[in-house]
Amino acid sequence: MNNSHLRHSVFDMPKKNSAAIDHEIKVLQAQIAILQRREHDFVRILEDMARLRDSVKAEQVALASQITELESQRHPISWLPSELLIQIFISVTEDNDSDISAGVAYNSSPVVISHVCREWRKLALATSILWSRVSYRSRKCYMSSVYAFINRSGSSLLDLTFSPPPYHGDDDDAAADERLTSESLLHALSSHLSRVRSITFECTSSASMRLIVEALIYKLHAFKSLRSLDLSFASLSPYNMGTSLLALDEMSRQSLPDTASVLTYLRLQQLPPRVIAPFLLRSVQTLELFFPQRRSNLAPQYVLRMSHVHSFLNFIPELQDLVLMETIPLRDVVLEERSEGQTAGNRFTVVAPLELRKLRNLTWKYVYPRDVYNFMSFFGMPALERWEILIVSSPTKRIESNLYVQTEPLTGILSMTTLKELCVGCQDGDSLISSLRQFFFPVLEQLEFAYAGKCPPDCDHKHPLPRLDYIFRDPRLFHLTHFTLSHLDVFTGHGKIMLGYMPNLLSLTLISCTSVDGMLEALAEAYGLAMDAEGNATRGCGVRVCPKLERITLWGCSDFKFKSLFAAVFARAHPTGSSMLTKVQKDVPSVVSTVLGRKIRPLKKPRVASPQGGPSSPAKPYTMNSHGTSSTLIPIEEALHPVRIACVHVDDCPQITEDEALLLEEFGTVVVYR
Repeated sequence: MNNSHLRHSVFDMPKKNSAAIDHEIKVLQAQIAILQRREHDFVRILEDMARLRDSVKAEQVALASQITELESQRHPISWLPSELLIQIFISVTEDNDSDISAGVAYNSSPVVISHVCREWRKLALATSILWSRVSYRSRKCYMSSVYAFINRSGSSLLDLTFSPPPYHGDDDDAAADERLTSESLLHALSSHLSRVRSITFECTSSASMRLIVEALIYKLHAFKSLRSLDLSFASLSPYNMGTSLLALDEMSRQSLPDTASVLTYLRLQQLPPRVIAPFLLRSVQTLELFFPQRRSNLAPQYVLRMSHVHSFLNFIPELQDLVLMETIPLRDVVLEERSEGQTAGNRFTVVAPLELRKLRNLTWKYVYPRDVYNFMSFFGMPALERWEILIVSSPTKRIESNLYVQTEPLTGILSMTTLKELCVGCQDGDSLISSLRQFFFPVLEQLEFAYAGKCPPDCDHKHPLPRLDYIFRDPRLFHLTHFTLSHLDVFTGHGKIMLGYMPNLLSLTLISCTSVDGMLEALAEAYGLAMDAEGNATRGCGVRVCPKLERITLWGCSDFKFKSLFAAVFARAHPTGSSMLTKVQKDVPSVVSTVLGRKIRPLKKPRVASPQGGPSSPAKPYTMNSHGTSSTLIPIEEALHPVRIACVHVDDCPQITEDEALLLEEFGTVVVYR
């Protein structure tokens, strides 16, 4: 019923003509157009709102950034300009200890700095020199950090450091890993060799060392900026089997080139010196050699010989500083025109002493007494000014081959005519005596003796210093101005004798020494007694030793008495209104007669011939002896009128109170008490 009703309804509806349909379509289209326009308006409004929203967000970010900047200004570190921050960053990255403490393979300092904040990261990435230290301290090969540092370093000069952990020589897996890593590291740097400024390469495997040595030989001229080179074995007994390091000899294949490299610093540790190309050696100014004594006779191990050292130094004409650490070359050559033990016939090569014309500083640590003269006799050092040496007691057994020269008793004398500063460390007095008796020091200005041994548990910490005339062939040190003793004991009476050889001493320093009273009493000993008008003795007059002494330094000396120090300063003080000291200037003989209590008859002045053959003239107060040094006799004028002690430094001397030390200021002495 319903269906029929619907059919009748549809058919009963009036039909629309074409015009009506078109009209309705136009009406609907107009409505659609209106809605589209409204939609476009809504889209425009939404876009405007989005832009407004973005501008609001941007303004919020800017304001938040200003707040952050204002907050950061509360910290003083943010007040620093970028230039100063860069210098601080560079200083941090140059600290080698930070790499080890961080426990990472690469140089972690620039990475840490770049992760502190956005500003620091921006500044760090823009500073190429921060990334110039290419450091790698692992045997495992992960080169991503190396490539990152090289890329960020830009055009800056590179400092390469390769120092993996050491391992036992028979660990083949560790040796293979180390070799692979070193090969990968050198490959990463292959296109940047011209930017390499320094190389520090320490390894355990000889195969790894061979890679860097071959790079320095076959790509020698690519290292245009190399200024520092440090090649060392981490093991005390490197095993060289299977490598060419022992047979490689670049010095015999090349002569000293006309052009020099820019290398100025070279350090070799247990690496044969002859593997270094002469081209690199010509400009070297500082050389360090570290060749500890062999621990066993196991072969093959490199043995440093005197012929190697003699030939090697011949290629370094600009050498100024030489450092020898546990380096005692075995003698396989002899000096010409000398008898050197078992050297008869043509068994050993004869060489002439090598002149090191520009050498100014020599540091030699851990040397045996008998080897000092043996080594020094092979070299002439006409410009040497400073010599620091640490002498150790000779071992009961030394591993040496019978093929080398066995030295005979020493008979020669070496005159160190330019040496001004000598620092000697020793383990006992006997080694000190047997080391320096063959040397003559005519112009020495600064001298230091120090005990460098280890005290056993039951030690009384008294290490006797031998007499100066036992140590030196000629103990007279006329030019000496600074004298230092450290951790030594000066026997009673020896101090006065020793100071008597130093008439021009200006500064005396005693560090943790014992029996100091004897030296202070010698400084206080008067030349005689000054008399008043009635002939009564008033006080001591003058001094017997070191009349020019100006400074006394006492560090950690706990067994001397304050009265000894007071007497030394008092004896050299200038009493006000002293007619005696005024009279010294006018009439020396009469004053000396009064002081000594007997009449002094002056000696006739010696006559010396004029160089031009003219009449003779009186000799000068200081005469020269047969060795060319001046006499250590103190002129009477200086003995009776000593220089006042200008400064006394007392540090860690518990028996002296500050109030006692300040009493010395009454004599015009500056007192430093700690």
